[in-house]
Amino acid sequence: MVLSNSFLQYAFIGIACILLSSSISVEAAEVWGVHEQVQGYRNLGRGSCQDSRGKMYSYLQRTMTFPDAITCAQKECERFGNLGAYRGFEFSVGKRCTCLFDVDQAPPVPDSGEAPDYVGGSDGGDGDVFSTTSMPGTTCFASPGSRIEVKAAFALLSSATIFMLL
Repeated sequence: MVLSNSFLQYAFIGIACILLSSSISVEAAEVWGVHEQVQGYRNLGRGSCQDSRGKMYSYLQRTMTFPDAITCAQKECERFGNLGAYRGFEFSVGKRCTCLFDVDQAPPVPDSGEAPDYVGGSDGGDGDVFSTTSMPGTTCFASPGSRIEVKAAFALLSSATIFMLL
């Protein structure tokens, strides 16, 4: 039995994918080259946070800037951490801090003349953060429990490759 070169190439690619899927444990942030870490959150990389249906979340954003993502989390969004609808936050290159919530679940904000105003909006996101839009300008930080499984994508790719070989 003689095997063609293309069959051997596909077989090699399939084996490589299987090996990669069993050994890769890469944070999504490393894939996109965004490395800022915030304790208690998972950095999913560039782009706006999305749920499993690709919907973005309702949000609250103060009309002020923050020096970094850590300050955004600690001084602004962590106050909402006990709410079941809180999903994480986004930090932009414009140093804006946006706290994220399930659809129509953003809490009321205090009305104080001393505090900077809030802006907010409603979107259809619901449940754990699943992915990002991958668009530059914003970094997505998911609250605990929300994550992207890069390893799962490699496993799916390797299964599809093997199926094609059959």
